[in-house]
Amino acid sequence: MGDGKLIVFDYDGTLFDTRPAIHYALTHAFAAHGRPLPPDREVATAIAQGTTLDDTLLILDPGLGRDRAALDDLVLSYRALYLDAAEPLLRPYPGVSKALGQLHAMGTASLVVSNKGLAAIHRSLAANGLAAFVAAVYGDEPGLPKKPDPAILTQHVLPRLGQTQRERMLVVGDTATDIMFAKAAGLPCCWVSYGYGAIDRCRALAPEHEISSIDQLPALVARL
Repeated sequence: MGDGKLIVFDYDGTLFDTRPAIHYALTHAFAAHGRPLPPDREVATAIAQGTTLDDTLLILDPGLGRDRAALDDLVLSYRALYLDAAEPLLRPYPGVSKALGQLHAMGTASLVVSNKGLAAIHRSLAANGLAAFVAAVYGDEPGLPKKPDPAILTQHVLPRLGQTQRERMLVVGDTATDIMFAKAAGLPCCWVSYGYGAIDRCRALAPEHEISSIDQLPALVARL
């Protein structure tokens, strides 16, 4: 029987270390379109924003803002490269399988809400034996609000939850985008310091909880 608690997980930098895969797909997509990719430092900074793929590409190449067709083509190339070649480079963080399994055994429901493409999330969850622990996945889909807009929760997730109370919910993520998302939805947030987010910026947003390892999450959830 469920305990009535719900964890809303981010994906990149929270459940999976996707940086090698993202960097591979970006490098090859930019090269295929004859566009120079900024230095690794700038790429890492862009990834740490936790934004949509479109916005990340615009950060890396502002000129794409004047050519929607070129941006759309680059998005398609990136997604194809990520699924076909880059995905083997990603790995779940140590302890993710155990932590999700413990939450599942406790009767706590887990969702994934991400600005990442839906197909990539589903494939990696299944490939790493995690799909059974996740009740639903919301990703970068046409017409679906993107974080930090809370509408994905308030309009799509919360109305389906019945008696689940907000105080028994927890957003878990690694970037300022995740913390702002939780606050905009009126939900508590657990910031994971092992992810991609800038430490000073994330702590300045005052998330209610902080963990340095996913192993710490089940005990935190048990106290909610």
